Amino acid sequence: MIMGLVNKVSLRNEVEYEVTEAAHKIGLKATNSMAMFPPELGKAFDDTERIKVRLQENGFDGILTVAIIDVSAERYVKPETKYVPLVYYDRFTNYYYRTEALVYKPGYFSLQSRYFMETNLYELKAGKLVWSGRSFAFDAQELERTLPSYAKKLLKELLKKDVIAI
Repeated sequence: MIMGLVNKVSLRNEVEYEVTEAAHKIGLKATNSMAMFPPELGKAFDDTERIKVRLQENGFDGILTVAIIDVSAERYVKPETKYVPLVYYDRFTNYYYRTEALVYKPGYFSLQSRYFMETNLYELKAGKLVWSGRSFAFDAQELERTLPSYAKKLLKELLKKDVIAI
């Protein structure tokens, strides 16, 4: 079972879909949790034991969680738009035209959000953690391109370390 622990339903669906698809491509049986546990918009499971039993009854032996655990945002000013103060600001016109030409350029500064993901694999019967890993940082605008690559690398790593078998 692939479970995205993300508070945005569309993002949860995308995370689960990409990891499930990557699992299928290597011949691993996997299902996304949205199929069994439709979103309740952030409501936590009341009885995790009941969930565990339900998963085992449906033939699952493990649960892989993928969570976005951290978001950092930073202001970024491109180097080629570096602001250099001039000494002749005694007139408004001098200051205004020099500054306006710089700050109204597209891309003068931007806010970049970077996300970090944590993935855990739990053996379902005993409920024990089998493997845990954290991702590299990625930009929010690159999420759609990053997730398939992340899912592929994740499963490759789990196979390489003999955490999962096909």
